[in-house]
Amino acid sequence: MTVSKIGLTVAALLTLFSFSAYANPYDADGNRNQAVSVSVSYTFTLPPNGPTDVADGESERGRRQAYEMAGRECANLLATIAATCSLTSINVSSQPQRGYGQAMEMISIRASANFKITPKAQTASERPASQP
Repeated sequence: MTVSKIGLTVAALLTLFSFSAYANPYDADGNRNQAVSVSVSYTFTLPPNGPTDVADGESERGRRQAYEMAGRECANLLATIAATCSLTSINVSSQPQRGYGQAMEMISIRASANFKITPKAQTASERPASQP
């Protein structure tokens, strides 16, 4: 076998290997095959409804609001960028706080939620040039 035939054989094998390693991120309908993570954060403050409400019910009401907001987030994602959506984790914390010069204690609510989505199909004009 001559050197040029060996070179062509090696080049053909390398082309086969590199081509077979390519994974198209889009299926036949143009939908992305790969899941994407989306993180959302919420921060808000609630005033108490009464003197003992801060310790008793206000913290629970604030956490419930955060859960409701996270529960609606998939609908927002599905209406905009996601073909599928699922909540994968949520972290909610509540803490009483009193600002300088404030007579009432407030409740600070912080929440973060993580979602797994499959992005909606992109039209050919929305895709980068390297994608089919």
